[in-house]
Amino acid sequence: MVFGDDLLKNAGLLANMVDYIEIILFHTPTLHNIPTSEEICSLKKTGEQEDMAFAVHLPASLEIAASDRTQREKSVQLAREILLRTAELEPMHYILHVPFSPPTLVAIPDFYFTSQNDPRWDEWRGHALESLEVLHGALGKPGKLLVENINYSPRFLEPFLESGFCGLCLDLGHLILGREEVMEHLRHRLDVTREIHLHGVNGYDEHLSLSRLPKDQVHEWLRYIHRNSFQGAITLEVFSPRDLDESLEIMLEAFRDEPHYS
Repeated sequence: MVFGDDLLKNAGLLANMVDYIEIILFHTPTLHNIPTSEEICSLKKTGEQEDMAFAVHLPASLEIAASDRTQREKSVQLAREILLRTAELEPMHYILHVPFSPPTLVAIPDFYFTSQNDPRWDEWRGHALESLEVLHGALGKPGKLLVENINYSPRFLEPFLESGFCGLCLDLGHLILGREEVMEHLRHRLDVTREIHLHGVNGYDEHLSLSRLPKDQVHEWLRYIHRNSFQGAITLEVFSPRDLDESLEIMLEAFRDEPHYS
């Protein structure tokens, strides 16, 4: 959603700039953009014409691990419906949040979980695994469903990765918000990561241009990813043309002097 709210317009304009587009879906009382069958057909046509791949980011409002059974079932059902509706796009990945606390679309200061001392984690883990098994079965293709670290450390996602029901989407911006060491997580988790989300952070504002971060630090991350033969996707999760232009330039600067880069 770099060029406004229209999915088709975004795909058409971004096709000249990138080769991979994350379609971010919303499902709230005031924000709803789940595409129609006609829109899916148009997106697929654009992808085929421009040799462009897609990812689908499932709504952040889903609560597949909620303590309330009805809420869990509604979330899983909506997720399954989206999987089926967008299957024609043949997305490389489906990105899913698994909230521990009530989901939010914005970062909440000092609300980042690093400790498992809370007994609710066991219940959350159990509910999430049940739901992930259902979604994994609905997809029928391993490796497409990815869970993303949000307002907690990626280590909380390890039981889900070990289950085989999903892979990892590692959001580096969320690590920064949680004051975690990005390089440490890249060293320990790159081999199980299928997609990386990258965006600038300023205080508790996120999804900004990479220019908001120390350039040398961003280059270090990107060169480490490249030198370790990462085969997944890197998504610049930004929402304005200027932020995208600046972020792409910083990425290109990191790779220009890298051997075997083209």
